[in-house]
Amino acid sequence: MKSMHQLSLVLVLVLSACGSDSPGDSGVDGGPNAPDAQNGDSPCGFEDRFLPYQPGYKWTYRVTDLAAPGSSTKSQSLTMETDPDLGEVIIQTTNKGTGTTVSALKIIGDAVVRLRQLDLDGAGVLERTTTYDPGQVRLDEASAHLVLGATWDDNYSILVDKVGGTPVMGNRTDSWEVLGVDVDCESPLGSFKCLHLRRIRTAGGISDKQFFFAKGIGKIKEVNASQIEELVSCDAL
Repeated sequence: MKSMHQLSLVLVLVLSACGSDSPGDSGVDGGPNAPDAQNGDSPCGFEDRFLPYQPGYKWTYRVTDLAAPGSSTKSQSLTMETDPDLGEVIIQTTNKGTGTTVSALKIIGDAVVRLRQLDLDGAGVLERTTTYDPGQVRLDEASAHLVLGATWDDNYSILVDKVGGTPVMGNRTDSWEVLGVDVDCESPLGSFKCLHLRRIRTAGGISDKQFFFAKGIGKIKEVNASQIEELVSCDAL
């Protein structure tokens, strides 16, 4: 297992390399599908949030494995549903090569919160259900959390119920830090001004990730020690 120091070093090297990447052929800066970040144009049609979880839209990402050549595709789409236990929720369906996750989310105040996640295998068979209490924060846009240098912790519990297994409960702490405000970031879709965040999971398993969000569009880039996700497209369903 990598130490926190090793993870931080890998992230620094990865982010340095990302800055020299050239945008892809589709939607490059100035291309037909590229948003004009300076004029506030958004391919999704929102303007007010860094994580615009609005049903009826789909985001597609290029996922690059840092340990092996090549890349894969990950897509996330949002719909609205009334759940018998959770009430009205936003359903985020994430499709990737290894399977599908279906998450139930709500916008509570300034935060997008995940309440439940279903993990399905490549054939669409349910493998496990994870419940979060009071919810796992995906992004909290409170004004105090949009300032350079701001730090805060999110504490919650999880209940993991694997099919055919015994449910297991645990506690998690996600420690957040704002590393940059209005910083330049790029993806195959174009160039943007982004909010740059780091999230370290200090309880319930080690996880060290950095995120770049552009207002009105959503997550532009996500980096961890093993892979990079970069936004390729954002469209209405």
